Amino acid sequence: MPPNPSIALKKSKTPATQELHTDHFQSARETVESIVVAFILAFLFRAFVAEAFVIPTGSMAPTLMGAHKDIVCEHCGREFQIGASNEFESDTGRRTESTVVAGTCANCRGLNKFDFRNNANHATFSGDRILVSKFDYVLHNPTRWDVIVFKFPQSARMNYIKRLVGLPGEKLRIKGGDVFVQSGDSEAWTIARKPPHKINAMRQIVSDTQFQPQQIVDAGWPSLWQPWSEGSAESTTPSSWQVQQEPTSWSATLSPSDSTTWLRYYHKFLTETEWDEFQANASLPEIDPLSSRLVTDFQAYNTAVSTYRNEVYKEKRALKDSIKGETRAYDTLLPVQMWADNPWVPLSSSQPLNDGEHWVGDLIGEFDVQVKGDTGNLNLLVVENGIEFHCEIDVATGQATLQALDAGVAIPIFEGKVAQLKGQTPLRGPGKYHLQIANFDDQIVVWVNGKVIAFESPAAYELDSVRSQAALRPHWSETNPLDAAPVAIGGQSLALEVTRARVWRDIYYIAIEGNHYSDFDLSRSREIIAALQPGIRDESSSLSLGNEDRSRLAILS
Repeated sequence: MPPNPSIALKKSKTPATQELHTDHFQSARETVESIVVAFILAFLFRAFVAEAFVIPTGSMAPTLMGAHKDIVCEHCGREFQIGASNEFESDTGRRTESTVVAGTCANCRGLNKFDFRNNANHATFSGDRILVSKFDYVLHNPTRWDVIVFKFPQSARMNYIKRLVGLPGEKLRIKGGDVFVQSGDSEAWTIARKPPHKINAMRQIVSDTQFQPQQIVDAGWPSLWQPWSEGSAESTTPSSWQVQQEPTSWSATLSPSDSTTWLRYYHKFLTETEWDEFQANASLPEIDPLSSRLVTDFQAYNTAVSTYRNEVYKEKRALKDSIKGETRAYDTLLPVQMWADNPWVPLSSSQPLNDGEHWVGDLIGEFDVQVKGDTGNLNLLVVENGIEFHCEIDVATGQATLQALDAGVAIPIFEGKVAQLKGQTPLRGPGKYHLQIANFDDQIVVWVNGKVIAFESPAAYELDSVRSQAALRPHWSETNPLDAAPVAIGGQSLALEVTRARVWRDIYYIAIEGNHYSDFDLSRSREIIAALQPGIRDESSSLSLGNEDRSRLAILS
């Protein structure tokens, strides 16, 4: 008789089968235990060690960015970011009706029009993701200028991320873009100075010769760096400096000279109107190579131009693309704006598209150089409020001498009423060097190959000891451009080549009361204009004192 299948199924398990069942159960148990332990460790890690956050807004930009666009400038090729936080609600993350369609380059100030069809990087990226350590401050207290995450006092569930400026027991004051501190019972206000590593972390780009706006350079745009010799507000011809500028390259060569000759930075760029005219006609206005504008608190991140989403995405219709200034049929989704009677009416822009509102005197000059001789002097210069901070390095010995010059005379401005400071640098003899000189927060910092130069005493100074409140403004004279060309590199009896030059600025803090900036007296605008070089400044320019269009200090050229 054939075996009964049902009986076969009821047979007892063999030892091998039992072992297989036990192994399977053990494996499942270990998996569950591993998952549980991982969750416990994750919660413990989050609670006591570190926690991940996504930056929701651009209030800390460009250090930390909320929703933004990563852009490579179509004019000069430099990468920069444009804020797009207005595309999302900060509390819920829901999409709003706004879409960012354009923004201005930080380096060349050219308007960039976003092409959502052909460039994936023109899409909006979410805010930066950060991992915040909770263990660091178990060992030590936070220090000034640290970036910290804390609970908002008025809402315990809301996390805020900000840079720490005030410490317990301190009062704060903002003046001229800087932070001042009053501690304890002292009535004295002292400026809060950034340490060197924070200076480099917080600096903002002004100009970089590595990224040239190729089309306007090809059309005759002059170099922003021009030769100058002491005793004249104009460049010397012929000069010991020879500047080579091409659409894709820049360099400057110094031949040995008995006197110190300089290569100075003249800040200039095309205005919005001039950019429009150039793109329409491919021609530049007549430009004086020595014309200059004041360096301001321009921030490219804040130049986002927005419009309504339903005006951006239109299919298969002939539409006026007001950004590109032409009409054509689109067969797919492209950014457009729909104001036929006025081709440039952005829905929103948080600041002027092409410039800032406050003059910034705290600057950094940064240079890649090749020294070609064993002897001679290499000179670095930064200027603020008409005071020249001059660092001279003896190439033979590497010794640096730092002075503050007022009308060509050394003044005892540094701590201890010292007029001259000396320090030792690794710059000695021929070779390639990376140089920086910074004037941030009333202190001078010099780097050679990334190393901070230690002077014999602190290179901090008290500006109020040599400048009255009325004199805290840009200065210019007929024999020296001073604040009109505030950064320079030079040499005496030295062969030198500069292969890259950059200018950076400090963050400019403002105090706001109502709708007015409380740290700058707009009534001084005419005084500032009057201080600038005749023939370079626009005599017809006037700075509006109204609240709707607060002053632009960039009124040269």
